[in-house]
Amino acid sequence: MRITSKGRYGLKAMMELAQNSSEEDTLLKTREIAEKQNIPLKYLEQIINILKKNSLVSSVRGSDGGYRLARSPHEISVFEILQALEGDLSITDKSDPAWGKEQGVFWEELESQMRRMLEVPLTDFSARSKAAEAELMYYI
Repeated sequence: MRITSKGRYGLKAMMELAQNSSEEDTLLKTREIAEKQNIPLKYLEQIINILKKNSLVSSVRGSDGGYRLARSPHEISVFEILQALEGDLSITDKSDPAWGKEQGVFWEELESQMRRMLEVPLTDFSARSKAAEAELMYYI
């Protein structure tokens, strides 16, 4: 499994949308998300379209339009976001004949543990990220 910039930027965009999800009428434009999260605008537009096709983000058209989470951030997992953006998150090729043998059990367990770690709700992931960032602050 490899998480590309698409997955990382997608998570950052979803965290930005989650911060504004408490206010129901709040919509964010891609330009705002791109500026706040330092994501190239054209790339973000592609990512948002993928998230929209996977029913993670909804949009409102018009001059006052924008994007918001399609569901509560408590109901959206990091795994779901990454799977939408990265595709299959398996660490092994399931068509490999070794998959069903003794070694397959190890890889299956590893994949299961990784999925459990990624099943964290977006709200928890965002809170952990903020806490880790606060710990990394240096003051002179």
